[in-house]
Amino acid sequence: MNQILNVSKNKKNLKRFFKLQFWISTIFILFGIIYVIRIIKEKERENNISKIMSINAKLNSVFSYYTETEKEHIYLGRIVCEKIGLDYYIYNDYSEENLKILPCKFSGGKIGEDGNICIIAHNYFDNRFFSNINQLEIGDSILLKDLEEREYEYKIYQKYEIDERDTEKVVEQRETRELTLCTCTYDKEKRLIIRAKNNF
Repeated sequence: MNQILNVSKNKKNLKRFFKLQFWISTIFILFGIIYVIRIIKEKERENNISKIMSINAKLNSVFSYYTETEKEHIYLGRIVCEKIGLDYYIYNDYSEENLKILPCKFSGGKIGEDGNICIIAHNYFDNRFFSNINQLEIGDSILLKDLEEREYEYKIYQKYEIDERDTEKVVEQRETRELTLCTCTYDKEKRLIIRAKNNF
């Protein structure tokens, strides 16, 4: 009789355990879904901001919008690479806030001048900003367009990774007209560097 009671009690305990496990799993799944939805909405919001800023850049290039501090245009120009679907305006000044919206000039002068223009952008591990520059190869072309839509074609001659603190050589100025792109690697441990030259 005791055995029957024990078996019955064990079944009830097992049922309670499975019910508790079911509800805990359900709660975790709900929180997971909410988290994923928040990430998707945040990506959409950032995408929309980038699109608005690109429209704004087109208008500003017509109406010559300048920053108050530097007395220079808020945008450097545009970076385009058909191979990876890259087409963004570039902020003239780097800041953490600007970097969330568009690629930024980290160092260098104006498009069309001699020297090394270093442009940095986030790797969001999707199709935004510099997420796909790892697909570029030596010999591929990247276009820089100034605010008057003059095009400068740069051919990639180097592709490598560096430690995130080792940026000195990346930003060093050159006498030739060069372009350096920089973003995080997929493991976020290093920086991917793409170097290209404009041969006029």
